[in-house]
Amino acid sequence: MRVRRTCGSAAEARALLDSVQADTPGFVHLSADGASLEIRLVARSAASARATLEDLFACLRAAEGTIVAATSPAEEPGGRPTGG
Repeated sequence: MRVRRTCGSAAEARALLDSVQADTPGFVHLSADGASLEIRLVARSAASARATLEDLFACLRAAEGTIVAATSPAEEPGGRPTGG
């Protein structure tokens, strides 16, 4: 199975890959090509593939939230950007 996701930038694709790659099972292969993140997996059954992808997608969602929070401008409590 192959799944491709287009990210906002090449840096985001690479950051997502780096954030989940260490915990990825050996039968799952991740790669980043520009702003695209590709997931390839070979599973023994459709149920196994689905379970693996569900877990991986949950990890990617969490990583994406962290990346977005880290790259967004900081806000003051009233919702105004800080600095500048």
